[in-house]
Amino acid sequence: MSIGYRSILQLKDTADAVRVAEDQMHYWLRSKLKGRTRSIERADWDGPGVHELGDRARLTVLVNTSHDGRLHRELLEFVEGNGQGVWTTRVYAMSDRDARRYRQTMWIESEGRGRNGESILPSPPRIVRNTLETVPAFDGAVPILPEPTMVRGDDVEDLFGHITDQERSLSLVIAAPIPDVGDELWRRAVDSITRETIGCASFFVLDQEAHRILNDHLGAAHSLPLGALRTFVPGVALDDRLDARRHRVLTTKTVVNGLVRTPATSGKSERLIFDERTKRLVSVSPRLQLLEKELPGDLSRATRLLQRQRLVITEEPPAADTVAPSSPVQRPLSQLMPSPAVAQEPVSAPEHASEKIVEPSPVAVPEPRAPLMDRLSALVRRVLGRETLDEQALQALSERFERQEAVVRTAQETTDTLQSANEMLEDKVAELKGHLETERFERAVAESERQDAQRKTRQLEAWRAQRPDHYEFIERPADLWEADPVSVVNIVERLTDEKDFEEVRKYVTLTDWEKTLDRAAEIDVIDRSSLYATAFWEYVLVLMDFAKEVDEHGFRGNVHNYLGAGDRVVGRKCPQARHRPNESESVQNNSRWRKERTFTVPTDLDPSGKLFMTAHFAPTNRDQNAPRLYYTIGKKDGRTHAYIGYIGTHLTNTKTN
Repeated sequence: MSIGYRSILQLKDTADAVRVAEDQMHYWLRSKLKGRTRSIERADWDGPGVHELGDRARLTVLVNTSHDGRLHRELLEFVEGNGQGVWTTRVYAMSDRDARRYRQTMWIESEGRGRNGESILPSPPRIVRNTLETVPAFDGAVPILPEPTMVRGDDVEDLFGHITDQERSLSLVIAAPIPDVGDELWRRAVDSITRETIGCASFFVLDQEAHRILNDHLGAAHSLPLGALRTFVPGVALDDRLDARRHRVLTTKTVVNGLVRTPATSGKSERLIFDERTKRLVSVSPRLQLLEKELPGDLSRATRLLQRQRLVITEEPPAADTVAPSSPVQRPLSQLMPSPAVAQEPVSAPEHASEKIVEPSPVAVPEPRAPLMDRLSALVRRVLGRETLDEQALQALSERFERQEAVVRTAQETTDTLQSANEMLEDKVAELKGHLETERFERAVAESERQDAQRKTRQLEAWRAQRPDHYEFIERPADLWEADPVSVVNIVERLTDEKDFEEVRKYVTLTDWEKTLDRAAEIDVIDRSSLYATAFWEYVLVLMDFAKEVDEHGFRGNVHNYLGAGDRVVGRKCPQARHRPNESESVQNNSRWRKERTFTVPTDLDPSGKLFMTAHFAPTNRDQNAPRLYYTIGKKDGRTHAYIGYIGTHLTNTKTN
């Protein structure tokens, strides 16, 4: 299973992280004993070991302490099954008095597996909120909050320090004020969006004065529009305009559309809450940020040490003849001897009369030791299949145990080797992820610079064609609609904005914005540097300029011809290799794949309200799972018009996974 949730909580130096972890695990487990949702039979444990808490619930406790007692590490792993799958929560705790930074630390991971073995994205475990509501927790100097905190003008300096803290690994979600919405009503609305991000992000809500002061500190590129939400991931660089694209903005339009108003009733005041779609949009970035980032060295070493210790514990429940019927099911690591409460079995007669029978003598063996001989006879019978307890049987038993011990040692050595190899691969994957994230960002920057250069080239070409006697070129500032979007979701917002993006909407229509919004969110999960968003917006503007060329300059041909026309047309163009004028025959002849590419359109374009689209843009030639933009060309209000039916992940064909 892959980890689906992680949070890192640093406690005050005066706290004891191990004690806090144990207390919070006890409290969390006791809550599972209550009500109709009771899922375990007992909630207490005593010491390290594997503790069965119910038919489908197990707690594993591992402890590691240094010789001088100044370093204490502990793992509490709770595994619980239900009708939907199996859920695993690991609570690591480390108390290190000599550490520079991580002296008192808890880090919590969670993962889920469905009934068919598929990975399930888990919600943050309740133990995270319980802990944050009980003890103060931090990410360095940045507080990790269980709910949004209100920021007034006097508090802005502290918040600005948190945003620019270069050691921060936690995301900060800042909510700008909404006009005519009270501070407390707005704070509670933001609280409704925190459930999936608790422990991964801290939320701050600005009042009017704080909003103005903070924007002055941040500068234009990193500022927050009124009524917007912005997620500041770690490593903010205010002096780099292009760094702003790393910090996603949920625009005012999406925020307002995602709010649901619940009217006041008797005893309850009016509430604003966010819908599920908006909650997902906000939660994705903070969770991925912590999951994809390598654990700090001290925590990584502790995790690996405890996981190695975890490997030596037998996962299977103990055999039925080694557990006292009246005792709770518990398997401490130190339990090596079988339980004395096993039912005794009589020694049967030997199969061969020549075999010597060793009977316990009442005189030589005192009565209290007789059950031990019976149990030893039972052990010989079970392991060797022999009925006689003699010197040969004991020798055979000893040899059997020695062979098994050798097998266990070999298995342990193999396990250690595999674990070491796995840890080396984890380090390599973490390094490659860092390189990939850097490469993605650099590609996004290069793409943005390429588009800026193309815009200037278009202006130069137009100036040369229209003013051949004019020798002074003045570059025109970019229009609002030419700026890069911060996400694919932002493209949906633009194509539904009747005011600021009216010029684009004259020539381009998004036919089903609600479905596209859900698909856009899926792309933004993998598009951390907004590379796809930049490319898709370029394609939208290409379609706009194509429509203008057809209507205003009489261009004849389709979009693919337009992209290959070179300087014969002045309009915006992307590389022709990014465009597919048609689908393959295998797609067109497959009814299921045709249905996937049949999208909503206005009835004046097709009376059925649906149309099979084949022309599409592809941001990359190599990645067969990369997202696509499907469109068709028609007419609207007498103008040539592009209808976008789909922006989303790659649809099925012969090459997709």
